[in-house]
Amino acid sequence: MPLHALFVLLLIVAIKESIWWLVTLMLFTVMKSWSFSIGRLFFLFILSCLFIGMGHLSPEPHDVSSVDILSGKRNGDRIRYEAESNGQSILLTATIAEDETGYERIGYSCHVDTEPLDVRQQSNAGGFDELQFMHTNRYAGKWEVRSFDSCHPTLGYAAEGRRVREAWLKRIEDLLPQKQAFYVEALVFGEDRLMDQVTLERFKKFGLLHAIVISGSHIAFLVFSLLYVLRKIRMTKEKRLDIVLILLPIYGWLTEWSPPVTRAVLVAIILLLGRRFHKPLDPVEVIAGVAAFQLAIQPTVIYDIGFQLTVGLTLFLVLSRRLMGSVRRPWNWLLISAWAQFGTLLFLQGIEQTTVSIWSPLLNLLFGSWIEWVILPGSFLLATLPFLPLSSTFQIAHQYAIQWMDQALQLAEHLPLAMVAVPTFSPIVLTIVVVGTGIAWFIAERRWWGHALPLVLLLTAWGYTEWHVPEQITFLDVGQGDSIVLEKAGETFVVDTGGVYQQTTHPLLRPFDPGSHIVAPFLFTRGEAEIDGLIVTHADHDHVGGLLGLLRQVRVKTIYLGAYDNTDEKRNDLIHSIEATGTHVKFVQKGQTIRPWLHVLAPTGREEEENDRSIILLAQIAKQRVLLTGDAGLAIEDELTIGPIDILKAGHHGSNTSTGEELLQKTNPKIVILSVGRKNRYGHPHPDVLERIGTDRIVFRTDEDGSVTCSSAGCEPMIK
Repeated sequence: MPLHALFVLLLIVAIKESIWWLVTLMLFTVMKSWSFSIGRLFFLFILSCLFIGMGHLSPEPHDVSSVDILSGKRNGDRIRYEAESNGQSILLTATIAEDETGYERIGYSCHVDTEPLDVRQQSNAGGFDELQFMHTNRYAGKWEVRSFDSCHPTLGYAAEGRRVREAWLKRIEDLLPQKQAFYVEALVFGEDRLMDQVTLERFKKFGLLHAIVISGSHIAFLVFSLLYVLRKIRMTKEKRLDIVLILLPIYGWLTEWSPPVTRAVLVAIILLLGRRFHKPLDPVEVIAGVAAFQLAIQPTVIYDIGFQLTVGLTLFLVLSRRLMGSVRRPWNWLLISAWAQFGTLLFLQGIEQTTVSIWSPLLNLLFGSWIEWVILPGSFLLATLPFLPLSSTFQIAHQYAIQWMDQALQLAEHLPLAMVAVPTFSPIVLTIVVVGTGIAWFIAERRWWGHALPLVLLLTAWGYTEWHVPEQITFLDVGQGDSIVLEKAGETFVVDTGGVYQQTTHPLLRPFDPGSHIVAPFLFTRGEAEIDGLIVTHADHDHVGGLLGLLRQVRVKTIYLGAYDNTDEKRNDLIHSIEATGTHVKFVQKGQTIRPWLHVLAPTGREEEENDRSIILLAQIAKQRVLLTGDAGLAIEDELTIGPIDILKAGHHGSNTSTGEELLQKTNPKIVILSVGRKNRYGHPHPDVLERIGTDRIVFRTDEDGSVTCSSAGCEPMIK
């Protein structure tokens, strides 16, 4: 097998990014590559020079008073711009005025009054890592725009392309329903600004996100369609190829040359040039070369899931050509899909939590084919709607094709093992799986069961990791709210789900939901797609706002609520929303036990205030006595009969109405956890509460320390 530049570049970038499992795999792959040529070495030398010259992060710009707006993504009343200032890529966030869309500034240069924003470290396992996001996209920083002034069209072909593209997108959005416009924009222009949260979750669940971005198959469809039309008008082969070679860069220009577009267009151009000059090229070699080139000029593209799939497929095809020749269709397609999904799973293990579906390879073939052969052609035709009149029958047929796929995806969610969470492996376990996968390549060339070996390794690593799960309690950083995860005796319970108030005059396409964005991803890192119980302390939004989002992602056996007459409107709404999901509800009160290690100390059922109705829990977990008081007030705390404890979750987020002197004296906790939001409007934690806690106790704050995990060895914050 020849030595590919892609293998060497992946090895170098993996070392640079400290992705050690990938370093192990690439060392194995490079050693397996035994032959080389002067041409390959020269190509590798050129790529190495590009990597040294361009593969670095941009420094932070000193002045952000004048910016060029490159693109934007709106959500409700807020918009996030990608912009350029002093040659550096930056992020801008702004509030949209009532009479604007925010997109009208794309392709324009503006003077701005800005305020720098902090880039926070990852504060929850499995949660959004803003530092990594900035690094991946090579943004030099982010700023809040107080005001825009003196906007004028930016000079140059690139800016003109952005303005043309934006006008085209706006026309499509005016002419088509939102869901239909989303598919046209995503498949034709690579723009996902109309993607709603439910669609995002469904596609992510089955590993289908790559199917709704511009890929090699999209460009192939465009190329073959153009060649077919040009042939029908009796144009010579050379002229047909010349016209397509001219149009492809124009298409890249209109689609903003995003990484997947760049990759697909370059591959198509190189293959067409080979055909034009009667020198057929090996597609796999071309794909590998383009991927290596892209990696050299932008190393952080390694974190792009589309790039990962491309590389995974390329590596598999390069290393398994002899093997694939003996496998018949369609089994070879399914095999390729399965290996690509497995490779992406390994990569995500080194970056974040991940979920998988055993149906993913099959659904990628079925839904991927439906998108490629039905929805994609219709989307290209509908993209011409602003210029060419199309019959309403065609538009309706395209809409039905989208609806059928959405309905099929919804049904797929009810398949057995539709989604399972793979726990985060330790570096040693992940390395063993990677090495075993490399050995499986050798075996698979001679024995069919070599293909099953990676799956066996994955399941073994999964079982080992699950077996070694320690007892622990984790106080998640959900902002100004509560969410606590208890793990003991092979069971997992969640106490509250956090909540965020989002006031907006425009509908939110992708509302931030701590249940689906923070709690669920954390559970996935623990290998939990189903939990034993969810305890809702009371009905305030900062404790239940993420409940429905969590239930969309995670199965819950039982939800526990405090026992009342339930005539309060807020509680009634909460109970009805839970019952609508089909989840079992159980009411508990003082004196009951949820588990032998989890005791209910309140409520009695006679409390009048919602905060005082909080379920108060005493947990014996990881050799620690932990008291969770919800938002209960001082009077309720004073009624508690309880001895010394190890850990106290301060009541009501550090409000002066809770965590009284009497409670602190009779429990004498060694550690106090304050679950508070950064720069919250209530001023929590109150200075009086901090004074009552004193300096002799260890205090952790989720706004400063991120999530806090407590085990028998003590408590450890996420942010150190």
